[in-house]
Amino acid sequence: MLAIVYGTRPEFLKVFPLILEAKKRTIPFITINTGQHVELLSNMENLFNFQPDFRLEVQSNEFSNSNLIAQLINDISNTVKANKVNKLIAQGDTFTVLASSIVSFVEKIEFYHIEAGLRTTDIRLPFPEEYNRRVVSLGTSIHFAPTQASKNNLLAERIFDEQIQVTGNTIIDLLHYVLEKESIELTKSNQVFITAHRRENIGEPMQNICRAISELAVENPDIDFIWSLHSNPNTRSTILGYFENTPANLKFSEPLDYIEAVKLMAKTMLIISDSGGIQEEAPTLGKRVLVLRNETERPEVVDCGCGILVGTDVERIKEEFYREKNSTSINNWINPFGNGNASKLIFDRIYTT
Repeated sequence: MLAIVYGTRPEFLKVFPLILEAKKRTIPFITINTGQHVELLSNMENLFNFQPDFRLEVQSNEFSNSNLIAQLINDISNTVKANKVNKLIAQGDTFTVLASSIVSFVEKIEFYHIEAGLRTTDIRLPFPEEYNRRVVSLGTSIHFAPTQASKNNLLAERIFDEQIQVTGNTIIDLLHYVLEKESIELTKSNQVFITAHRRENIGEPMQNICRAISELAVENPDIDFIWSLHSNPNTRSTILGYFENTPANLKFSEPLDYIEAVKLMAKTMLIISDSGGIQEEAPTLGKRVLVLRNETERPEVVDCGCGILVGTDVERIKEEFYREKNSTSINNWINPFGNGNASKLIFDRIYTT
């Protein structure tokens, strides 16, 4: 029995194409939602008319990170044992993935890591994701790397070549699915789409981001700046607390569902974000993204010219904004994260080994 495990909104988006592919192939499988995210994740499942076979309740306001990991290990273990799971798929770098890999290793279950091999140079950045992804690699049976660069990271850690397959990223599978299903066309309007939520940007870095956006909005009254807020209360309070007098063309929205976000990004002139998923999607959408980080585990987006690392430096953000605004070039990148067939390649490999 195969188990597909996820626990956060981004994880669900990236395993949903695998769920569709497993159904298409009539592979026996179960889905486990660990409940690491609750409301956001339920809303996303409902958006795609999907309900998991098992919905765990691991989250508690009283939990430390250690408590959460312990609860995840216990509940995932009980569920896979009860369902005689011998293959387990998990995606990314969350505590859900960490716990899934630990359970798989100690229970001698084949573990398949989706989006394997992403690395930064500092184990603490991003925290705790970089630590999680490095530990997960230790017990992975097959590493499904999104790009050759990710594969090279794994090879540098002495993981055998035959255990690694480059597939592209499954989020591109989902993006193609949504673009086709919703008949979304790629256009360009006087809109800028903004998101910011990473832990390392909370505090003074977020204040700098707010200052840059505020100045750009005032200087460009003909452009609408649409900022999709994150549910994290620390992030929200910092952002909304900064803007006592919000420029008329700066508009805040509640967290968008995936389809709404894709529709908005498809017609924007520029994206400003610290999101990893958006870095992967932007080349397919033909949109340049100013990455609000000093380092990215997705260097391919920078190498192809679609992404620009601007950190949280006010002048750097503004400089690159105006460079893009004044550019007359056509953005027609080949997406380094794949062409939408990652799920097919993943199942071809799992069920032919």
